[in-house]
Amino acid sequence: MFFEKKMFCVAAALAAALLCSAAASGQAQQQQQGQSRHTPALAGFPLGPSGHVDSFTASPAVIQPGQSSWLSWAAVNSDDTSMDQCIGIVPTRGLYMVTPKATTTYTFSVGGRGGNDKRSITVTVVGTKPISPEEGNKACPALTIPQMDGHPDLSGVYIGGFGIMASANPVMKPGAEKYKIVEDPNDLGQGVLCVPPGVPAATMQPYPLQIIQKPKLVVILYEAYGIFRVIPLDVEHPPDLDPTYMGNSVGHWEGDTLVVDVTGFNDKTDIAGFHHTTAYHVEERYKRTSYDTVMYSATVTDPNVFAQPFTYSGPLHLHPEWQLQEYVCEENNQNYQDLLEKKK
Repeated sequence: MFFEKKMFCVAAALAAALLCSAAASGQAQQQQQGQSRHTPALAGFPLGPSGHVDSFTASPAVIQPGQSSWLSWAAVNSDDTSMDQCIGIVPTRGLYMVTPKATTTYTFSVGGRGGNDKRSITVTVVGTKPISPEEGNKACPALTIPQMDGHPDLSGVYIGGFGIMASANPVMKPGAEKYKIVEDPNDLGQGVLCVPPGVPAATMQPYPLQIIQKPKLVVILYEAYGIFRVIPLDVEHPPDLDPTYMGNSVGHWEGDTLVVDVTGFNDKTDIAGFHHTTAYHVEERYKRTSYDTVMYSATVTDPNVFAQPFTYSGPLHLHPEWQLQEYVCEENNQNYQDLLEKKK
C-alpha cells in the first residue's frame, strides 16, 4: 500500500487571522458510525471544495472461493477517507487486498470541507450468497483504546483545527480595554511573522499534530511552524522561567485524563481578539474517549485582561494514515504590503 497525505491549501497568515472568529462562531461535528467526518465551513473561512472519489476498482472483480482481490482507490479534496467492511481509515490513494468469504460490496467514503462523496464496488465470490453491508459491518471487531503504564495511550497523529472552539466569548476585565485588538483591514495578522501562535492556538491550526507518549513524558509535535512541546509528568515548573511563545508545560494524570499546566508565556501572542500579559495561563485536558478521538479542552486565564476564565474545547481526530510534513514558513516570506491596495 502507498500513502498520499492530504495537504491543506490554507495560507498561514489567513489561518492565523481567522482562528478567533471561526472558533467563536462555528459548531464542531462529531464522527458518526459508517460515515466520513468532515468539518463544515465556519464563519470567516471559505467553504472549499467537496471531497471527490476519482476512482474505486476491484481487480479481479470476480473470484473463486479462497482467492483474493485488490481494491484500488483515489480521492481528492478529502479531509477524511474510510472504507466499510472492517477496513476503516485509509489514505487518499492506496491498494488493499481482500479475501471475502462471500460476495461483498465495499463502499469508499470521503469527506471534504464542502461536502462528501462515496462509491461502491462489489467483489463477486462465485457460488456464494451476497453479504449485505449491514451484516458485514456487524462483524467488525471493536477498536479499543490502547494503554500505556495504566493510562490511555494518546500517541498518534491528530487534527483539531477549526473543530476547537470557545464555549463562550471572553469577558474583559473592567479597565482592560487597551488589550482589546482593534481590527485593522491592512493588518495581515501575526501569522505573517512566522512566530509560534501560542497555546491553545497551536492546536487550533488547520494542520495536524503528533502526540508521542512515554510513561513519564509526553511530546507534542506540530506541523504548523515546526514547533514542539516537551511535557514532563509529575514534576513542578522550573523556577525563574524565561517567557516564551509556547510557555512551559508540565502534566499529570487525573484518572484517564492528561492534565497539562502551561505558564511562563511572553506577551507577544493573542487570544480571542485580545492581547495578553505574562500572567497568561492555560490548563489543557486530553481525554481519549474512543480509539479515534481525543477530547481536548483548554481553559484560559489572565487576571490582567479577563474577568473570568474561558474555555476552548473540541475533538482531536486520529489519522493513522498521515505523517507530519515539513513546514517552512520563513522561506520566501516576503512583505507584500507595498503590493496591496490600502483599505480605508
